[in-house]
Amino acid sequence: MNDQNLLETIDKYSAVSFGFDKNTWSLYEDGKAFVLSVSPKYSYNYLNEAVDDVMENISYDRLEEIVQAVIGDRPEIISDEEYLNYLDHTDEYLGNARKIALKVVSNRDFLSYKDNNPYFSPLNFATIHLPVGEGLFNFLYADFDSAFEQCIVNAKKDLPENQTSLDVDDLNDKEKNLYYYVCLTETSRRFAPLFEASFFTAAFPPILFKFTEKELTEYYRYLKKMQERLSELFQYTFDENFADGVLNCCTHRTRYAIYCKKHNLSTKRRRTIFRDISIIDAENEYQNAEEGFVDFHNETDIMMDLANNGKLDKELYEALLTLGISVGEYFSLLQYPAEEYEVCECESIEQALELEFLQLLKNESNIRQCKRCGKYFIMKGNYDTNYCDRIAEGETRNCQDIAAQENYKKKMADNAAIPLYQKYYKRYAARVRSRQIKEPDFKKWKYEAMTKRNECTDKKITVEEYENWLEGSFPNRKKKKE
Repeated sequence: MNDQNLLETIDKYSAVSFGFDKNTWSLYEDGKAFVLSVSPKYSYNYLNEAVDDVMENISYDRLEEIVQAVIGDRPEIISDEEYLNYLDHTDEYLGNARKIALKVVSNRDFLSYKDNNPYFSPLNFATIHLPVGEGLFNFLYADFDSAFEQCIVNAKKDLPENQTSLDVDDLNDKEKNLYYYVCLTETSRRFAPLFEASFFTAAFPPILFKFTEKELTEYYRYLKKMQERLSELFQYTFDENFADGVLNCCTHRTRYAIYCKKHNLSTKRRRTIFRDISIIDAENEYQNAEEGFVDFHNETDIMMDLANNGKLDKELYEALLTLGISVGEYFSLLQYPAEEYEVCECESIEQALELEFLQLLKNESNIRQCKRCGKYFIMKGNYDTNYCDRIAEGETRNCQDIAAQENYKKKMADNAAIPLYQKYYKRYAARVRSRQIKEPDFKKWKYEAMTKRNECTDKKITVEEYENWLEGSFPNRKKKKE
């Protein structure tokens, strides 16, 4: 058996492969949620630093040669208009991300509205808190097809002209760093719809080099292959309907082992995991308040702002000083106590998907396919349902609510007892309002009528028997001829 990743794909695109910082995957102590922390290096600030770093050691002509190898004769890496579009786009992407995640905290949240520093990836320097499973589902159901079609259009227009040839092996480390940054910029500029189609593709942005339709198609096929493999992995491990249910007598872990055996994969997954008792959220909150990014609707932010400006109890200042912390840090720690995590560095989409899938398996999660949208979801507790609580695209309510309404309408249409009950309810309610029937008598009748309606639904009495009883309940009026 081989030690290849569960999806049997080879990552040759992730920026991490070209020297960018690894992301971190941190599991909450209860094992039910995780945090994906994305590198802060996908930013134009770092591109400018790479340029400055190279300019200290090489000529301007050498810099031009490296840049021209990527963008050709185009006069600038990115235009001012594209800068502004990036800014608006990043906020929109993070807004959509927050609808799915437990929490998304991005450095964007604390930047001035006048900031002119967009990111290659909208998840740059972001921490995404997700329930275990949601990252997998997000990738599994990402619409890479539509995104690919959008990118094909971009691949056919404004192609770099007069790109110079460049042997990367001849570049020193700083020159390579600049070259990869410019390639990442151009990849983002052209093909953002595809690598922003899911959380994990945005968190591990790709680097392409020629920006041709062929190269784009190869990256698209790489993503589709991962999707297909992940779908098969879910089917083998969790799907109740897979292979006519023949594996339902096996545990999820046994089914997972069967999948590995079929694909000649080792069941051993080697990852370096370390434990971390972290106060990073409190530290970030304190830093933001210290730098003036204060939410005056947040009580903790207000208290830290007062503390930073010396407007709180001096005795508290002195007591905390002996402990080596400031009052501002003290209030941030009260709001964001330390969390214990299992932390693993992630180099690729494959690793992130694998870590989350194995945790899903460890949690012994029960997964079912929604009978309305057809997507997998995690069943919560002992609540048995066939429908998920996601809001499908184009809908305003989740599948559970829509299915409940549809089932009620179907029940109404198929059950002759219900319209009979409604007919006589309206008739006798009108007679209550005209004081022909007393209110206590009507309430007693209503209870009995509902009881008999249920008996009719359960076929304990016939529809005719139920109608005769309804008609004879208040016999002071003759039945009208239909």
